Amino acid sequence: MNFKELLKNVYSDVGLAEAKTRRALLSEQMYDNEKKGLDCMNCTGRCCTYEANSMQMTSIEALEAMAALEEKGLLNQETRRRLEDCISEFRLDKYIQIGAGEFFRKSYTCPFYFYPSFGCGLGVDHKPYGCIAFNPCEPGQSEGGNCQSDLDIQEKRNLQFEESEDLADKYLFEKFDISPLKEPIPIKLLEIWRKVYSEKL
Repeated sequence: MNFKELLKNVYSDVGLAEAKTRRALLSEQMYDNEKKGLDCMNCTGRCCTYEANSMQMTSIEALEAMAALEEKGLLNQETRRRLEDCISEFRLDKYIQIGAGEFFRKSYTCPFYFYPSFGCGLGVDHKPYGCIAFNPCEPGQSEGGNCQSDLDIQEKRNLQFEESEDLADKYLFEKFDISPLKEPIPIKLLEIWRKVYSEKL
């Protein structure tokens, strides 16, 4: 079974809508912003670097990303190396506890920042929800700065899909012992890769 087939099974078994459908509210807003000139086309992508990025993802987000990478032929040694190097460089596997069950969110440069080409290698339909909801607040951004997350639309999206997404995360925990906790992108992707397809590492 490949990642695409596994993802199809998860969708069917827990009654979860597909990746694009669950991101539609966020991506539609992003495209509307672009029509108003609130786009990222001339920006260096600072929000994807260690200067501003601490994005985490759930198990189902990670599985969807893995299926996308598989479809693009990017489940290779270069991608694996980038994930491992990111974890090592930013010490993402060294946790700093700041409270009961709460850990400090470390900043890091996303391994898909301008990989494998310009922009994000995951694509809008498979990247974490928080990435899509983070947009410019005024035109002409070149180094980030005046950008922010739309928390209202994220909450609206969560209300629609949170229950079925939680079931998907539980499914992956029960079938593959994949942690139900949100983790930085490279941590979560490598966990999925190792536990679902250990022979591919």
